[in-house]
Amino acid sequence: MTPQVLACVGKQAEKPYYFEKIYTNIYSIEELCYALYENAFLIDNDIVSKDLADWIYKECGLTDLAAGLYPLVNQNAQAVSFVGTILEYTGYYGRDEIEKAESILRMNISMSVFEKWKAKADFLLENRHYILACKEYERVIAALSEDETELKSKIYNNMGVAYMALYLTDKAAECFKTAYAIDNNETAYKHYLAAMRLKLSDDEYIKLIASEDEAYKMSIRLESEYEEIKKGFENTERAKSMQALMELKDSGNASLYYEEIGRMAERLKADYRDVVLEGD
Repeated sequence: MTPQVLACVGKQAEKPYYFEKIYTNIYSIEELCYALYENAFLIDNDIVSKDLADWIYKECGLTDLAAGLYPLVNQNAQAVSFVGTILEYTGYYGRDEIEKAESILRMNISMSVFEKWKAKADFLLENRHYILACKEYERVIAALSEDETELKSKIYNNMGVAYMALYLTDKAAECFKTAYAIDNNETAYKHYLAAMRLKLSDDEYIKLIASEDEAYKMSIRLESEYEEIKKGFENTERAKSMQALMELKDSGNASLYYEEIGRMAERLKADYRDVVLEGD
């Protein structure tokens, strides 16, 4: 449900609060509420801090709210109480939404530190911060014990997805293969074959899937899914644009064709630059 703001609470902050969990600067109590609600699965007791209470007091001018938060900080209260107090005070969300957020925060208590780290990396992956996601996944893997097989397999699979988004097919295939080797993760194996399909020539790929029964069976499913995706793509605006581009080329209108190619290249460069900058 999209939150409805009836009135602004407090003032716009001159100095933002840096929400480290999601790498975002916050400039108002409304932004804070949105960040807390949408990212409740990432939040732990670190959110219960004097720094945040001070920011709400000094930058947002919400003295009453801050006065209710300071005792929670002094008592080392749970995140659910701290966040719940903020959401209740501002009225940014209704009771149902607040209860949902509080339920997630209570569930977080039972999560291991490694599961929380993975949740953070998954958030980065979902938001296209691929390099940062890979670094977080590597951090979790380095800390996990050998018997954490299920979690390790999921992390390697997700790290492979991030590498695929960066067009690092070799690294992606290696991650997918490792995920499958750990606990026979079927999804990871399908991803591995998809990566190899992109990497290898047709002859090399055929040799690969002919080498074992499991590869052949999975390749049939993979090709079927590919055809479904292809049919869906053919009806999109992007597909129509590409078709129009090919028609320009076939018509011999070289100047318009290369102008459009240039525009597409600039868009891709901009997207790639945004991704690369995340590694700084």
